Amino acid sequence: MNVLMKKIYTTLLQPGKTIIFLLFLLVSSLQTSWSQQMKLTGTIYDTSNVVPLRNVSVMALRLKDSVLLSFTRTNQLGEFTLTGFPIDTFQLIIEHPKLETRTFYIIGSKDNYDIKVPRIQLLQKTQNVREVTVLTNKNAIYFKGDTLVYVADSFNVGQNAVVEDLLKKLPGIKVADDGSITSQGKEISKVLVDGDEFFGSDPTIATRNLGAKGVASVQVYEKKNEDAAIGEDDKIQVLDLKLKDSAKKGYFGKISGASDFGVIRDNPFYESEVLLNNFNKKQKISVFMLTSNTPKSNFGFGDMNKFGLDNERNNSGMTMWDQTSKNNTSGIPQTMKAGIYYSDKIGKTGKIGFNYSYYENRLNAVTSSQSQYFLQQDSSYFTRDSSANISKNQSHRLNLTYSVNLDSLTYIELRPNLHVDFGESDNFSQNSFLTESFVSYLGTGIQNKNRSKGISSNSEAIFRRKFKKVNRELELKYILNSSSNQSDGSLYTLKTGALSDTIDQKKINDNGNTTNYGILTYTEPFAKKWKFQLEYYLESGKSNQNKLTFDKDASGNYSQQVALYTNQFDNTRFQQRGTGMLIFEHRQHTFTGGIGFRNIEVQSTNLLTTVVTNQNINNFLPKFSYQFKPGMSKRISLNYSTASSPAAINNLQPVQDNTNPNRIQIGNPDLKPNYVHNLRMNANIWQALSGRYFWSGANASLTNNAFADSTSYDQYGRTLAKTVNVDGNIFANVFAGGGFPIFNRKIELAPNVNGSFNKYTNFINGQTNVTKTTAITAGLDIELKLDSLNITIGNSYSYNNPVSSLSSFSNQPYATQKYFIDGEWRLPHHFQIKSDATYTINTGRAAAYNRNIFIINFEISKAFLSTENVILTLSANDILNQNLNLQRQINGNVITDNYTKIISRYFLVKLTYKFNNNKTREDDFKGWH
Repeated sequence: MNVLMKKIYTTLLQPGKTIIFLLFLLVSSLQTSWSQQMKLTGTIYDTSNVVPLRNVSVMALRLKDSVLLSFTRTNQLGEFTLTGFPIDTFQLIIEHPKLETRTFYIIGSKDNYDIKVPRIQLLQKTQNVREVTVLTNKNAIYFKGDTLVYVADSFNVGQNAVVEDLLKKLPGIKVADDGSITSQGKEISKVLVDGDEFFGSDPTIATRNLGAKGVASVQVYEKKNEDAAIGEDDKIQVLDLKLKDSAKKGYFGKISGASDFGVIRDNPFYESEVLLNNFNKKQKISVFMLTSNTPKSNFGFGDMNKFGLDNERNNSGMTMWDQTSKNNTSGIPQTMKAGIYYSDKIGKTGKIGFNYSYYENRLNAVTSSQSQYFLQQDSSYFTRDSSANISKNQSHRLNLTYSVNLDSLTYIELRPNLHVDFGESDNFSQNSFLTESFVSYLGTGIQNKNRSKGISSNSEAIFRRKFKKVNRELELKYILNSSSNQSDGSLYTLKTGALSDTIDQKKINDNGNTTNYGILTYTEPFAKKWKFQLEYYLESGKSNQNKLTFDKDASGNYSQQVALYTNQFDNTRFQQRGTGMLIFEHRQHTFTGGIGFRNIEVQSTNLLTTVVTNQNINNFLPKFSYQFKPGMSKRISLNYSTASSPAAINNLQPVQDNTNPNRIQIGNPDLKPNYVHNLRMNANIWQALSGRYFWSGANASLTNNAFADSTSYDQYGRTLAKTVNVDGNIFANVFAGGGFPIFNRKIELAPNVNGSFNKYTNFINGQTNVTKTTAITAGLDIELKLDSLNITIGNSYSYNNPVSSLSSFSNQPYATQKYFIDGEWRLPHHFQIKSDATYTINTGRAAAYNRNIFIINFEISKAFLSTENVILTLSANDILNQNLNLQRQINGNVITDNYTKIISRYFLVKLTYKFNNNKTREDDFKGWH
């Protein structure tokens, strides 16, 4: 024995042999667990018990957790064979669309694993509602119309799992570290709970706080994007969590707190959560609060005007807040979220909802960056910038909903809302301009302070009327979108080197917008397979912006108005659009095609100079879509659409914005609305028998009259940028991925690939510059799925190659490699271990930014009491203390490498208490976590 152990030890000292040895152990253990497998055979007949039935669905569901063990369909002789899964106790479910479902309970054992099921006869369906309710579709994944449905209990998760843990198990769905979700390679824009937003638009409130055991199904579908830019008619992906009936009654919730108690630093890290729910079948009441100063606070930033800072947007569409605070990966955060959610049914068909949320976020962000600016004749210069930003933002969000069916044909829905936001920021940046040989010739220090407040509303009313004729429908929708924002700030700059002047100014900005939309849609079927749809769209909107800038006078007061940076500007829009669509639906095929005609009148008024700019523009807006449904688990779709959007008021107002005196922006009142051609293709396949799935797609857009910068550079490299229209901007990407289970679904291989091409035109000192960027990302995940152990290893490689027509110096490709492993191990005595590690390699960037980063996190937890509702957790985050936020951005002729200081190594001790009215183990209750 000692000689054998010595040989094993010697082998393990050699890395290559170590991997082979571990693989041998893994395969040996898997072979041991699969040495005996179940086998079922049988024959199915129709109601006469004589004629065999083909193509009948036969599936085995494990009894303890409803996991799909195996699936098949009968052959021409009505015969079936189920095999390839371990010995277990399970339900054998036999389904036919026109006959009664049959269910058998099979108890497997080492002496009873090869079973011949006696002759099976299917009977006519009865009107037993109870049976129909219980025995619904038992496939783990299936399509219901255009909705992709995941049956939650078919996927094994831990006893204390939250919804995010469940989503990570679902084939085709990916959850990023910041909580963002993609399905089949496409971004999920909204997360709903039973069809309703849960505490507003922050999806992590639902995915990171609600228990996976309370979810019946996860549904993914497309819906119209009500928040799309004016004139657009695009789709967004929605993920809807459907709850179990048992999760809709009684009270349940959790309270947790975590801290390092100041052991590592004087200012301790902390996290705390409170979630209280009281549900019955008609009424839902939820209260939550979250406070944190760790990266897990994940404050959401997706909504326009959220902090009244929309007036601070630059031409790229990003605010200083976006650049420094997105997903809390760009600074040291301190966050509090709190809210109350209430919904109730009124009468037989009425439903009312109330939702109030309060958000408060403080952020301390320290960043440094190096940018290279490429000019004509292969000349360039550099800037090195460092900034410190301290910000505090508060948001009150109130949402109301009321819906009712006045009768069986008439539906009304009202959705008023109100958002009130406050923001404060203090940003100081130091900037150094350098020659190509890195000799500094100009330095600046810029301090911006700002206080802002805003109020906004996006309210809707819907009236929908159906008629006795099937599919005839009339819908009237009214939308009121209004906002009002005010900011009061200051700008102080100091220059050294080639220039030595100083700026000391006070800035006041007041802007608002009110837009009314009306949409009338009528659908008329004129044949069994044909429908005709008419839509009339009416928009009337007005926006204004008043910018005032004052210099400091000799007495220290800000009384001298600066005409160059002061302006009052109004913009009015009146738009009408008529659209006719023809719809053909026949079995597996759906065609939709039509064309719209739009007229938009735009008037821009400079109130200081009384100059008025009028535009009257007509567009044809064609549309086409096709969907093919060859089966319940296959979808292929093609969609072509056109859209047109006017420029934002910041891009229209003819006044200089010197918030950053080194990068001055000026608007252009002559901007025309853009015109965009969009093409989308998608294909999805799921094979229930093998568990394999595949998704792919392609998107392409061509934009004429796109909004771009025309930038002029002075002798020092400072810029003045004006927004102009350009033609021929292109974006295209293709993507594909899938999952391929092997070894009886114990291991799954999940490759993915994404390629994109972007063509962007801008002007540099009057010369046209076309930047073409090609990018490709590919990866492979390998997941091991055992009853108590889950391990995923994977890698990805991303390569970007920008090519500029103006300067060959800017053609600098760069790449990122990532390798990761994460695991979850459920141990006896209610212990659980989680760990993950990610190694990132950055190449092709500026010398100081080619850093390799290795992040390791570890967590161990134990549940106490007979109910296991008290959980103690110890966690270590970024054990090697290497966490950095490194980004490269390419914008026209500028390449920027950015580094931001964020939270790195920290440790937490966490205590969680879960409760419910049954005073049982939370998982037995099946409620939310």
